Parts: sequence; structure tokens; C-alpha cells
Amino acid sequence: MDIESADVIRLVEQFLKEHNLHKTLETLQDETGVTLNTVDSIDTFKDDIINGRWDLVLTNVEHANIPHAKLIDLYEQIVVELAELQDIGPARALLRQTEPMEIMRKEQPERYLKLEKLLSQSTIDSNTVSYGGTESKEARRLRIAGKLANEVSTAPPNRLLTLLGQAIKWQQETGGLVAADGVSFDLFYGRTMQPLQPSEDAMPDKPLATIKFPKKQHPNSMAFSPKSDHLATGSADGFVEIWNFTTGKLASELRYQNEGSLMMMEEAVTSLAFSHSGDLVCSGAKDGKIRIWKIKSGSCHRRLLAAHTRDVSCVCFSHDDKQILSAGHDNVLRIHGLKSGNMLKEFQGHSAPVTSAVFSHDMRLVLSTSEDGTLRIWDCGSASCLYTVAPGSENIGLSIPTASNVMAVPGSPDIFV
Repeated sequence: MDIESADVIRLVEQFLKEHNLHKTLETLQDETGVTLNTVDSIDTFKDDIINGRWDLVLTNVEHANIPHAKLIDLYEQIVVELAELQDIGPARALLRQTEPMEIMRKEQPERYLKLEKLLSQSTIDSNTVSYGGTESKEARRLRIAGKLANEVSTAPPNRLLTLLGQAIKWQQETGGLVAADGVSFDLFYGRTMQPLQPSEDAMPDKPLATIKFPKKQHPNSMAFSPKSDHLATGSADGFVEIWNFTTGKLASELRYQNEGSLMMMEEAVTSLAFSHSGDLVCSGAKDGKIRIWKIKSGSCHRRLLAAHTRDVSCVCFSHDDKQILSAGHDNVLRIHGLKSGNMLKEFQGHSAPVTSAVFSHDMRLVLSTSEDGTLRIWDCGSASCLYTVAPGSENIGLSIPTASNVMAVPGSPDIFV
């Protein structure tokens, strides 16, 4: 039985997709020309289109090899629906910054200009929005779902790991692989692994890299990206910069930084946080404003101009990256919707500036610390304080110690320190 190299590549591509390694998947598809046109379920894929769950649909088609004409129909539908919802910012971004819409602009300029004209209107009447001829929105969704469903297929999940497991089992049964129970086996080298010997903990004594800032541009905040491939800094002059921390230089793959078009706040940056996807970075400033930036383009994704009345001391993304938790020197915490930009919840009770705040893993709770010396645990639904803890209260002398920070223990999301 012959095994095609393209099939092996597809197994690797499926593994990358299932583990959210989208950049690596895109690179592998570009270099090999082998694409992975699979979805978990065709029926679910069609249902997402029919019900307008566009975030899920775009995730599925982003790395698929689908004819341009069908992608143009899909993207046009999404732009029109966003316009109908008065969500002009995302609609413009989709129209002006995606490949299918760029192809439409070059090959079908009149069709493209109709969308530009629609988005340029100061007010959009949903009754006058056209979904192509006499079709209704629902009918066009159904037609697009049928066309796109013909371009994708399904495959059993975890095929690469399943096949590897079957191969290891066969080798064990034929005597080609021998390993004692409880001994780790190195699959890549085909040998048992030597147990790690305990080593003595030592403090780091050599810097990996040094980033130097002018005195008036000193950094006030910093954050590592989830994949530890970037370091973001926020400076006293309002600049937000993305660094390669192993070299101490600006990330060269971000073209806008090489061209001097940096992300910038109006006042000093006082807090930073990456989204869990690593695609966005949120910055809070001394004037109480918050901005969310797209890492790849450096463009501002959302502005929260009245997030707080004083310094924003910390920002944090929810685990689904749909909400922003912020806290400030005005003694309050707030949750903001990333899509709408609106404040969704406000937590009041601290009597001094809030120093840190985080979501619990299940997003049912918010934990915060403050200069008033307390840690508070809040209910996300009601915004009420469930518990107040005063660390170190038994050792209080002349002044109350500040509760500086709260964070989840790595590997134990329900335990905080």
C-alpha cells in the first residue's frame, strides 16, 4: 500500500488546526500547496451560515481553499448584515482588509462601490438594505451555505495521534518496541527517556537581552504574549511597542513598526494585556482611556474613551476574548464588551485605587486587589462583592499594607495567589 505525501501533510495540517497553530498551518499550506478543506461537521457548518454565526464561519473558511467567487458572496453577505446592524467599523475592516473583497474591488468594481456607498451612509435603514436582487437575507444565507458545503469535507478528529497510537501498539505486540511500565518513551528518537535528576534551583544571573529607552520615554507597563513570542511595552510618552525580547529589538515582522507607524495613546500607558489568542493587545492610559489594538496591522480595533476617570491600573481579557476587565485609580472595576465597546458591569466597594484584577477561569467571578489592603471576590452576574480578604491584617502596624497583585497559579486555574 502506497501512502501519498500529500496525505501525510494533511494529517499534520489537521493536527495544527486542532491545536490552534494557525500561523504554522498557513505557512505549511503556502509552502506545500496542500490545503485542508475540512470542518468538524458539514451540517454544523451549514447551520452556522444559515444562522449568521459569522465568527465561526470565518474561522472555518480562513485556511480553506475555496473558489474566490464563493468567498466573495460570503464576505459580501457578512458586510451587508453588519451594515444592517449599524456595526460599521467591523464591516469596513472586512471590506477593505480581506483578500476576497480586494479581488472584488479589482474584478467587480461596481459591486464593490455599492458596498462602499452603503457603509458611507450616516444612517442605514434596514428596510432598504438589499441582499442581492429579490432574495431575502435568509434565502441568500441558505444559498451560500449550500455552495460552501460542497467545497469542504469532514475527517475523523485526531487522526495523526490515532495513527501513531495504533503504530505504537502494533510495535509493542510484535516486539519492536519494548519499554517497562511507568518508563517514559521518546517517540521521536525511539528510545526510553532517562528520568530527570533533581537539580538545585538557581537565580538567573545573565540577562537575555536589554532594551534601552530614553529617560522621558521610560516604560510604565509590559506584557508577554500567550505564546511567549513577543513582549509589549507601554511608555510614558504614550507609545505601545512590540519587541522580540530575545534580541531586544522591535519585532521586525510587524511592518508598521519598521515604518515608524507605532501604536500610541494620548497619555502615558499605565497597563497592558494580550488577548488569549495573541492577536490583540489592550492598553490603558493615565487619562482613563483604553484602546484595543490589532498586533498584525497596528490598527486600533476598539476605543473605550470613558473607561475610567483616572489612571487605568490594569486590563485583562476574558477567556473567550469577548470582554475586557479594567480597574483604575478611581477605585472601581468595569467589564466592557469588546464588540460593542459598552460598559457591561461595574464593581464598587474598594476605598482606594485598585492595583490588579482578573477573571476566574469559568468567568463567574472577578478577583481584585487594592491599596486599601484588601482582596475582593466579586460575582460577575450581579457585580456584588461575595468575600473580602485582608492579607496580612494580623501584622498591621502604623499603616495598612497594599494588596498589590492577584493571579492564577499556572496549571491550577481555580487557585489564586
